[in-house]
Amino acid sequence: MRSKSFVRLLSALLALSVATAGYPLRDAAAAEKFFARHAYTDPSTGEVFFDVIRNSEPYQLVVFRTADGEWMRLPDGVRGIGLDDRTGCVRVSTYSAPFHDVCYDAAADALVYTTAFEPSPSGKWGLKIVSFYESCVPTNVHTSTPQSSIHYGSHTSQKQHLLLLKNNATGEIRQLAISDRYPDYRWLADGTLLLQKFSETDRQNELVRINPATGEAKRFMLASLRGYNAENNLLLYVMNEPSRKLRIYDFRTGKSRLAKEGETELFYPETEVSREERPEPPSLPEDLDLDALPVADTGIRHDYAAVLTLDGADVQLPFAYVGLDGEAYVPLKPFVARGWTTRQESSDGGHEYVVDTGRGELRLNRANSISLNDRLYLQLRLIRSLGHEAELRWLR
Repeated sequence: MRSKSFVRLLSALLALSVATAGYPLRDAAAAEKFFARHAYTDPSTGEVFFDVIRNSEPYQLVVFRTADGEWMRLPDGVRGIGLDDRTGCVRVSTYSAPFHDVCYDAAADALVYTTAFEPSPSGKWGLKIVSFYESCVPTNVHTSTPQSSIHYGSHTSQKQHLLLLKNNATGEIRQLAISDRYPDYRWLADGTLLLQKFSETDRQNELVRINPATGEAKRFMLASLRGYNAENNLLLYVMNEPSRKLRIYDFRTGKSRLAKEGETELFYPETEVSREERPEPPSLPEDLDLDALPVADTGIRHDYAAVLTLDGADVQLPFAYVGLDGEAYVPLKPFVARGWTTRQESSDGGHEYVVDTGRGELRLNRANSISLNDRLYLQLRLIRSLGHEAELRWLR
Protein backbone atom coordinates (compact mmCIF):
# COMPACT_ATOMS: atom_id res chain seq x y z
CA MET A 1 0.00 0.00 0.00
CA ARG A 2 2.79 2.37 0.89
CA SER A 3 4.59 1.83 -2.42
CA LYS A 4 1.36 2.33 -4.39
CA SER A 5 0.74 5.62 -2.61
CA PHE A 6 4.27 6.74 -3.36
CA VAL A 7 3.78 6.02 -7.06
CA ARG A 8 0.58 8.05 -7.04
CA LEU A 9 2.41 10.96 -5.40
CA LEU A 10 5.18 10.85 -7.98
CA SER A 11 2.62 10.82 -10.76
CA ALA A 12 0.99 13.88 -9.25
CA LEU A 13 4.33 15.67 -9.03
CA LEU A 14 4.92 15.06 -12.74
CA ALA A 15 1.46 16.35 -13.50
CA LEU A 16 2.21 19.60 -11.72
CA SER A 17 5.15 20.34 -14.01
CA VAL A 18 3.06 20.37 -17.20
CA ALA A 19 -0.25 21.84 -18.24
CA THR A 20 -2.98 19.27 -17.66
CA ALA A 21 -6.74 19.16 -18.01
CA GLY A 22 -9.08 17.15 -15.85
CA TYR A 23 -6.39 16.13 -13.30
CA PRO A 24 -7.67 16.06 -9.68
CA LEU A 25 -5.92 19.24 -8.60
CA ARG A 26 -7.27 21.80 -6.15
CA ASP A 27 -7.53 25.53 -6.81
CA ALA A 28 -6.55 27.42 -3.64
CA ALA A 29 -7.34 31.07 -2.90
CA ALA A 30 -4.10 32.23 -4.53
CA ALA A 31 -4.81 30.10 -7.65
CA GLU A 32 -2.15 27.64 -6.56
CA LYS A 33 -2.35 24.13 -7.96
CA PHE A 34 -1.79 21.26 -5.54
CA PHE A 35 -2.50 17.57 -5.15
CA ALA A 36 -3.65 16.21 -1.78
CA ARG A 37 -4.11 12.64 -0.56
CA HIS A 38 -5.52 11.45 2.74
CA ALA A 39 -2.56 9.72 4.41
CA TYR A 40 -3.49 8.90 8.00
CA THR A 41 -6.06 9.48 10.75
CA ASP A 42 -4.72 9.24 14.30
CA PRO A 43 -7.13 7.25 16.49
CA SER A 44 -5.97 8.83 19.76
CA THR A 45 -6.14 12.51 18.78
CA GLY A 46 -8.67 12.43 15.93
CA GLU A 47 -6.27 14.43 13.76
CA VAL A 48 -6.52 13.81 10.00
CA PHE A 49 -3.33 14.06 7.94
CA PHE A 50 -2.83 14.71 4.21
CA ASP A 51 0.22 14.42 1.98
CA VAL A 52 0.34 17.46 -0.30
CA ILE A 53 2.40 18.13 -3.45
CA ARG A 54 2.47 21.52 -5.11
CA ASN A 55 4.57 23.54 -7.59
CA SER A 56 6.08 26.02 -5.09
CA GLU A 57 8.37 25.62 -2.07
CA PRO A 58 8.05 23.58 -0.01
CA TYR A 59 7.03 21.22 -2.79
CA GLN A 60 5.95 18.43 -0.44
CA LEU A 61 4.28 19.02 2.91
CA VAL A 62 1.88 17.50 5.42
CA VAL A 63 -1.36 19.30 6.27
CA PHE A 64 -3.65 18.14 9.06
CA ARG A 65 -7.02 18.93 10.61
CA THR A 66 -7.25 18.91 14.40
CA ALA A 67 -10.13 17.35 16.32
CA ASP A 68 -11.47 20.91 16.76
CA GLY A 69 -11.55 21.46 13.00
CA GLU A 70 -8.49 23.73 12.78
CA TRP A 71 -6.19 23.32 9.76
CA MET A 72 -2.43 23.30 10.34
CA ARG A 73 0.85 22.15 8.78
CA LEU A 74 3.68 20.06 10.12
CA PRO A 75 7.12 21.72 9.83
CA ASP A 76 8.32 22.17 6.24
CA GLY A 77 11.00 19.47 6.56
CA VAL A 78 8.28 16.82 6.86
CA ARG A 79 7.41 15.61 3.36
CA GLY A 80 5.02 12.72 3.99
CA ILE A 81 3.34 10.61 6.64
CA GLY A 82 1.71 7.18 6.86
CA LEU A 83 1.13 4.24 9.16
CA ASP A 84 3.51 1.29 8.93
CA ASP A 85 1.16 -1.59 9.76
CA ARG A 86 3.99 -4.00 10.55
CA THR A 87 5.73 -1.90 13.21
CA GLY A 88 2.96 0.47 14.31
CA CYS A 89 5.25 3.41 13.51
CA VAL A 90 3.53 6.44 11.98
CA ARG A 91 6.41 6.81 9.57
CA VAL A 92 7.48 10.27 8.50
CA SER A 93 9.53 11.23 5.45
CA THR A 94 11.92 14.10 6.12
CA TYR A 95 14.62 15.87 4.11
CA SER A 96 17.29 14.94 6.66
CA ALA A 97 16.14 11.66 8.17
CA PRO A 98 18.56 10.00 10.58
CA PHE A 99 19.41 6.32 10.63
CA HIS A 100 17.05 4.38 11.02
CA ASP A 101 13.42 5.57 11.39
CA VAL A 102 11.45 8.72 12.08
CA CYS A 103 8.02 8.16 13.66
CA TYR A 104 5.41 10.79 14.50
CA ASP A 105 3.86 10.85 17.97
CA ALA A 106 0.59 12.72 17.37
CA ALA A 107 -0.35 12.90 21.06
CA ALA A 108 2.95 14.62 21.92
CA ASP A 109 3.30 16.38 18.53
CA ALA A 110 6.87 15.09 18.24
CA LEU A 111 9.13 13.48 15.66
CA VAL A 112 10.72 10.43 17.28
CA TYR A 113 14.12 9.34 15.98
CA THR A 114 14.13 5.64 16.73
CA THR A 115 14.58 2.11 15.41
CA ALA A 116 11.18 0.57 14.71
CA PHE A 117 10.78 -3.20 15.08
CA GLU A 118 7.93 -5.44 13.95
CA PRO A 119 6.55 -7.07 17.14
CA SER A 120 6.09 -10.81 17.44
CA PRO A 121 2.57 -12.13 18.19
CA SER A 122 3.57 -12.57 21.85
CA GLY A 123 5.02 -9.07 22.07
CA LYS A 124 8.23 -10.46 23.56
CA TRP A 125 10.34 -9.92 20.46
CA GLY A 126 10.80 -7.51 17.59
CA LEU A 127 12.21 -8.02 14.10
CA LYS A 128 13.85 -5.54 11.77
CA ILE A 129 15.44 -5.83 8.33
CA VAL A 130 18.26 -3.41 7.49
CA SER A 131 19.12 -3.28 3.79
CA PHE A 132 22.51 -1.93 2.73
CA TYR A 133 25.23 -2.20 0.09
CA GLU A 134 28.68 -3.66 0.66
CA SER A 135 31.75 -4.53 -1.40
CA CYS A 136 31.92 -8.13 -2.56
CA VAL A 137 33.50 -10.50 -5.04
CA PRO A 138 30.77 -11.08 -7.69
CA THR A 139 31.23 -14.87 -7.60
CA ASN A 140 30.84 -15.07 -3.81
CA VAL A 141 27.08 -14.64 -3.53
CA HIS A 142 24.80 -15.77 -0.70
CA THR A 143 27.66 -15.71 1.81
CA SER A 144 27.58 -14.51 5.40
CA THR A 145 31.29 -15.13 6.00
CA PRO A 146 33.36 -11.95 6.63
CA GLN A 147 35.81 -11.38 3.79
CA SER A 148 38.76 -9.46 5.22
CA SER A 149 40.53 -9.35 1.85
CA ILE A 150 37.74 -7.25 0.33
CA HIS A 151 38.24 -3.67 1.45
CA TYR A 152 35.76 -0.83 1.73
CA GLY A 153 35.23 0.91 -1.60
CA SER A 154 36.60 -1.96 -3.70
CA HIS A 155 35.11 -4.47 -6.12
CA THR A 156 31.38 -4.65 -6.84
CA SER A 157 28.70 -3.37 -4.48
CA GLN A 158 26.00 -5.88 -3.66
CA LYS A 159 22.76 -5.32 -1.76
CA GLN A 160 22.55 -7.20 1.52
CA HIS A 161 19.79 -7.61 4.10
CA LEU A 162 20.48 -7.88 7.81
CA LEU A 163 17.77 -9.56 9.94
CA LEU A 164 17.81 -8.36 13.55
CA LEU A 165 15.95 -9.60 16.63
CA LYS A 166 15.18 -7.40 19.64
CA ASN A 167 14.44 -8.77 23.10
CA ASN A 168 11.74 -6.38 24.31
CA ALA A 169 12.34 -7.35 27.95
CA THR A 170 16.06 -6.48 27.93
CA GLY A 171 16.42 -4.25 24.87
CA GLU A 172 19.22 -6.40 23.45
CA ILE A 173 19.44 -6.51 19.64
CA ARG A 174 20.99 -9.55 17.96
CA GLN A 175 21.68 -10.45 14.35
CA LEU A 176 19.86 -13.55 13.13
CA ALA A 177 20.95 -13.68 9.50
CA ILE A 178 22.47 -11.81 6.57
CA SER A 179 21.75 -12.50 2.91
CA ASP A 180 21.56 -10.89 -0.51
CA ARG A 181 17.98 -12.19 -0.62
CA TYR A 182 15.24 -10.36 1.25
CA PRO A 183 14.35 -12.44 4.34
CA ASP A 184 11.03 -14.27 4.42
CA TYR A 185 9.85 -15.45 7.83
CA ARG A 186 6.83 -16.44 9.95
CA TRP A 187 6.29 -16.62 13.70
CA LEU A 188 5.00 -20.09 14.58
CA ALA A 189 2.37 -20.95 17.19
CA ASP A 190 4.98 -22.22 19.68
CA GLY A 191 6.83 -18.89 19.64
CA THR A 192 9.72 -19.99 17.42
CA LEU A 193 10.63 -18.20 14.20
CA LEU A 194 10.62 -19.97 10.83
CA LEU A 195 13.09 -18.32 8.45
CA GLN A 196 13.73 -19.03 4.79
CA LYS A 197 17.40 -18.63 3.91
CA PHE A 198 19.84 -19.79 1.27
CA SER A 199 21.94 -22.79 2.24
CA GLU A 200 25.53 -22.23 1.17
CA THR A 201 26.21 -25.96 1.56
CA ASP A 202 23.26 -27.30 -0.44
CA ARG A 203 22.96 -24.27 -2.78
CA GLN A 204 19.19 -24.06 -2.37
CA ASN A 205 16.59 -22.56 -0.05
CA GLU A 206 16.16 -24.01 3.40
CA LEU A 207 13.67 -23.37 6.20
CA VAL A 208 15.33 -22.83 9.55
CA ARG A 209 13.57 -22.85 12.92
CA ILE A 210 15.01 -20.35 15.41
CA ASN A 211 14.53 -20.24 19.17
CA PRO A 212 14.47 -16.47 19.87
CA ALA A 213 15.43 -16.92 23.52
CA THR A 214 18.68 -18.73 22.76
CA GLY A 215 19.33 -17.88 19.12
CA GLU A 216 19.67 -21.60 18.36
CA ALA A 217 18.81 -22.34 14.72
CA LYS A 218 17.98 -25.79 13.36
CA ARG A 219 17.17 -26.79 9.81
CA PHE A 220 13.51 -27.67 9.42
CA MET A 221 13.61 -28.75 5.77
CA LEU A 222 15.07 -27.92 2.36
CA ALA A 223 12.13 -26.04 0.84
CA SER A 224 10.74 -22.58 0.05
CA LEU A 225 8.18 -20.79 2.20
CA ARG A 226 4.83 -19.81 0.72
CA GLY A 227 2.59 -19.11 3.71
CA TYR A 228 1.53 -19.94 7.27
CA ASN A 229 -1.86 -20.24 8.95
CA ALA A 230 -1.40 -19.57 12.67
CA GLU A 231 -4.95 -20.55 13.65
CA ASN A 232 -4.59 -24.08 12.27
CA ASN A 233 -0.78 -24.25 12.63
CA LEU A 234 -0.33 -25.15 8.97
CA LEU A 235 2.65 -24.36 6.75
CA LEU A 236 2.37 -23.81 3.00
CA TYR A 237 5.58 -24.55 1.11
CA VAL A 238 7.11 -26.01 -2.04
CA MET A 239 10.01 -28.39 -2.45
CA ASN A 240 13.02 -27.01 -4.34
CA GLU A 241 12.30 -28.95 -7.53
CA PRO A 242 10.97 -27.99 -10.98
CA SER A 243 7.26 -28.72 -10.41
CA ARG A 244 7.04 -26.47 -7.32
CA LYS A 245 3.81 -28.16 -6.23
CA LEU A 246 2.23 -26.57 -3.17
CA ARG A 247 2.41 -28.72 -0.06
CA ILE A 248 0.98 -28.34 3.45
CA TYR A 249 2.80 -29.32 6.63
CA ASP A 250 0.66 -29.79 9.75
CA PHE A 251 2.68 -28.92 12.86
CA ARG A 252 0.08 -30.64 15.05
CA THR A 253 0.57 -34.05 13.43
CA GLY A 254 4.04 -33.62 11.96
CA LYS A 255 2.76 -34.80 8.58
CA SER A 256 3.02 -33.28 5.11
CA ARG A 257 0.78 -33.63 2.04
CA LEU A 258 -0.03 -31.99 -1.28
CA ALA A 259 -2.36 -28.99 -1.02
CA LYS A 260 -5.90 -29.57 -2.25
CA GLU A 261 -7.77 -27.24 -4.56
CA GLY A 262 -8.97 -24.16 -2.68
CA GLU A 263 -6.84 -24.80 0.41
CA THR A 264 -4.45 -21.98 -0.41
CA GLU A 265 -7.20 -19.55 0.64
CA LEU A 266 -6.31 -20.48 4.23
CA PHE A 267 -2.95 -18.79 3.74
CA TYR A 268 -3.98 -15.75 1.69
CA PRO A 269 -6.88 -14.10 3.50
CA GLU A 270 -8.85 -11.45 1.70
CA THR A 271 -7.63 -8.03 2.81
CA GLU A 272 -8.78 -5.78 -0.02
CA VAL A 273 -12.09 -4.02 0.47
CA SER A 274 -14.14 -3.53 -2.67
CA ARG A 275 -14.43 0.01 -4.01
CA GLU A 276 -18.15 0.04 -3.22
CA GLU A 277 -17.50 -0.82 0.45
CA ARG A 278 -14.74 1.73 0.98
CA PRO A 279 -15.80 4.87 2.83
CA GLU A 280 -15.19 8.17 1.08
CA PRO A 281 -11.76 9.40 2.25
CA PRO A 282 -11.47 12.82 3.90
CA SER A 283 -10.45 15.69 1.64
CA LEU A 284 -8.97 19.17 1.85
CA PRO A 285 -11.22 22.22 1.37
CA GLU A 286 -11.19 23.61 -2.17
CA ASP A 287 -10.12 27.09 -1.03
CA LEU A 288 -7.48 26.15 1.56
CA ASP A 289 -4.55 28.59 1.52
CA LEU A 290 -1.57 26.39 2.38
CA ASP A 291 0.86 29.24 3.05
CA ALA A 292 -1.52 30.86 5.52
CA LEU A 293 -1.80 27.75 7.69
CA PRO A 294 -0.15 27.87 11.13
CA VAL A 295 2.86 25.57 11.47
CA ALA A 296 2.76 23.11 14.36
CA ASP A 297 5.42 23.53 17.03
CA THR A 298 6.53 19.94 16.54
CA GLY A 299 9.27 18.75 18.88
CA ILE A 300 12.00 16.16 18.45
CA ARG A 301 12.67 13.16 20.67
CA HIS A 302 15.40 10.52 20.48
CA ASP A 303 14.71 6.94 21.53
CA TYR A 304 18.17 5.42 22.01
CA ALA A 305 18.92 1.71 21.73
CA ALA A 306 21.80 1.51 24.19
CA VAL A 307 24.23 3.45 26.37
CA LEU A 308 27.98 2.86 26.29
CA THR A 309 29.80 3.92 29.43
CA LEU A 310 33.20 4.93 28.05
CA ASP A 311 35.89 5.72 30.62
CA GLY A 312 33.19 6.71 33.10
CA ALA A 313 31.13 8.88 30.71
CA ASP A 314 27.81 7.77 29.19
CA VAL A 315 27.50 7.87 25.40
CA GLN A 316 23.97 7.38 24.06
CA LEU A 317 23.79 5.12 21.01
CA PRO A 318 20.96 5.34 18.47
CA PHE A 319 21.64 1.76 17.44
CA ALA A 320 23.89 -1.21 18.26
CA TYR A 321 23.67 -4.96 17.86
CA VAL A 322 25.37 -8.29 18.56
CA GLY A 323 26.57 -9.95 15.35
CA LEU A 324 26.59 -13.59 14.31
CA ASP A 325 30.20 -13.69 15.53
CA GLY A 326 29.03 -12.87 19.08
CA GLU A 327 30.70 -9.45 18.99
CA ALA A 328 28.86 -6.27 19.95
CA TYR A 329 28.90 -3.67 17.16
CA VAL A 330 28.57 0.02 18.09
CA PRO A 331 28.36 3.09 15.82
CA LEU A 332 31.51 5.16 15.35
CA LYS A 333 29.78 8.51 14.81
CA PRO A 334 28.88 9.28 18.48
CA PHE A 335 32.55 8.89 19.42
CA VAL A 336 33.77 11.10 16.57
CA ALA A 337 31.42 13.74 17.98
CA ARG A 338 33.36 13.41 21.26
CA GLY A 339 36.77 14.02 19.71
CA TRP A 340 37.84 10.80 18.03
CA THR A 341 39.30 11.34 14.55
CA THR A 342 39.10 9.20 11.41
CA ARG A 343 40.93 9.01 8.11
CA GLN A 344 40.97 6.71 5.09
CA GLU A 345 44.05 4.83 3.93
CA SER A 346 44.25 3.10 0.55
CA SER A 347 44.50 -0.68 0.59
CA ASP A 348 44.35 -3.16 -2.32
CA GLY A 349 42.07 -1.14 -4.57
CA GLY A 350 39.90 0.06 -1.70
CA HIS A 351 40.50 1.62 1.68
CA GLU A 352 40.51 1.00 5.41
CA TYR A 353 39.43 3.42 8.12
CA VAL A 354 41.97 4.48 10.72
CA VAL A 355 40.44 5.71 13.98
CA ASP A 356 42.43 7.64 16.60
CA THR A 357 40.75 7.44 20.02
CA GLY A 358 43.37 9.49 21.84
CA ARG A 359 44.90 6.35 23.31
CA GLY A 360 45.93 4.74 20.06
CA GLU A 361 44.76 3.87 16.58
CA LEU A 362 42.36 1.25 15.28
CA ARG A 363 42.34 -0.04 11.70
CA LEU A 364 38.82 -0.87 10.58
CA ASN A 365 38.17 -3.26 7.70
CA ARG A 366 35.57 -5.80 6.64
CA ALA A 367 36.86 -8.29 9.22
CA ASN A 368 36.19 -6.14 12.30
CA SER A 369 33.56 -3.59 11.26
CA ILE A 370 30.58 -3.09 8.97
CA SER A 371 29.21 -0.13 7.03
CA LEU A 372 25.41 0.12 7.17
CA ASN A 373 24.04 2.89 4.95
CA ASP A 374 27.00 5.25 5.46
CA ARG A 375 27.18 4.47 9.18
CA LEU A 376 30.31 2.63 10.29
CA TYR A 377 30.00 0.12 13.15
CA LEU A 378 33.01 -1.37 14.93
CA GLN A 379 33.45 -4.22 17.35
CA LEU A 380 33.33 -3.13 20.97
CA ARG A 381 36.34 -5.29 21.80
CA LEU A 382 38.53 -3.02 19.63
CA ILE A 383 37.76 -0.05 21.86
CA ARG A 384 38.66 -2.08 24.92
CA SER A 385 41.88 -3.28 23.28
CA LEU A 386 43.32 0.23 23.58
CA GLY A 387 42.75 0.30 27.33
CA HIS A 388 39.40 2.09 27.32
CA GLU A 389 36.86 1.00 29.91
CA ALA A 390 33.71 0.34 27.88
CA GLU A 391 30.48 -1.22 29.13
CA LEU A 392 27.38 -1.56 26.95
CA ARG A 393 23.93 -1.29 28.52
CA TRP A 394 20.80 -1.99 26.50
CA LEU A 395 17.74 0.25 26.84
CA ARG A 396 14.17 -1.04 26.77
